Amino acid sequence: MSNRHGLGRVLTLVVLCGLGCQHIGPRTIKDDRIPYNEAIAQSWKQQTLLNLVRLRYGDLPEFVDVSSIVNGYERANVTSGSLGTDILPHRSTDSVIALGLGGSHSLIDRPTISYAPQGNSEFVRNLTSPLTPLAILNLIESGAPADVVFEFTVESINGIRNRGFTGEYQEGDPEFQTIIRTLRRAQDSGLTSFRVKSSPSDPEQKTLLVIKEADIPEELQRETKELRQLLKLDQDSREFEIVFGLLPQNRHEIALRTRNVIRIMNYLSLYVQVPICHLAEGRALDWGEVMATEEPPFTVYSGCEPPEDCFTSVEYAGHWFWIDHRDFSSKRAMSYLKVLLALVDTQKKDAAPALMIRAN
Repeated sequence: MSNRHGLGRVLTLVVLCGLGCQHIGPRTIKDDRIPYNEAIAQSWKQQTLLNLVRLRYGDLPEFVDVSSIVNGYERANVTSGSLGTDILPHRSTDSVIALGLGGSHSLIDRPTISYAPQGNSEFVRNLTSPLTPLAILNLIESGAPADVVFEFTVESINGIRNRGFTGEYQEGDPEFQTIIRTLRRAQDSGLTSFRVKSSPSDPEQKTLLVIKEADIPEELQRETKELRQLLKLDQDSREFEIVFGLLPQNRHEIALRTRNVIRIMNYLSLYVQVPICHLAEGRALDWGEVMATEEPPFTVYSGCEPPEDCFTSVEYAGHWFWIDHRDFSSKRAMSYLKVLLALVDTQKKDAAPALMIRAN
């Protein structure tokens, strides 16, 4: 196999092969789960804050849900090799043997994220339907502060009105704050609890507020007595039925007139600080100093420049709005609002994979 005057035989070899069967699924779960979780959480906070700002300006809120995340990965590995010879029989020193190796690797990430606008009749009906007293009391029993929950979710207790928004700012009765502060102190001391009661003769479940008065501090005993007087309850009873409505039918009932989620959001939107120029232009109503009477339960700041460090922020009408990272009350209000939105979202959702990984 030689050629005296010319080029010898050239042999070229190309090999296409994989680098072996390696699982990429476990690694991608570790790399993707937290970033997707963080992205969805941040997006929810921004969307919710934007809706609160819109309501403050009399604009329409809009909800878009991330219904599914499907992620597909494609991996390709190519390895190539070549061998070439140039043999001159009478000039062995000039003979050449060339060897070449090469390869390429690619990993393609193809996420498919599905969004579902939430604007159908069932969703709107859920947003505008009052919360059930049981849902509110379950939230308190789970550890949420009673005064904060009642401040957001209850319009009145036995006819005693909370402050709120009904197209205009509504001044509450001063007794309402006294009632919810007493309930909070009783909750912290373990003197009150809520329980569900039913019997064979009365299968309908009843939600009861139970007040303990034995072996309790004298000051709290005095406050719970005052609580009964404010709510016009029977002084000798220790259990009171929680019902939905404006006024109780007897001295053994506590009537809660609850809010719906849209009304709660309208109430929270009152604490959005609107730029002075927007108030002067009439873009939003000016409530003056009515909201500055005491420490607000929720605060949204505004400015011309984006904040450097904040809990969440959005841009609207040429200005930035944000919640401060050091404002625990406002951050807590956002977390409770998320829970309440979940409680009223009773729409049936199709099951979908949260994350699907395909390795080729």
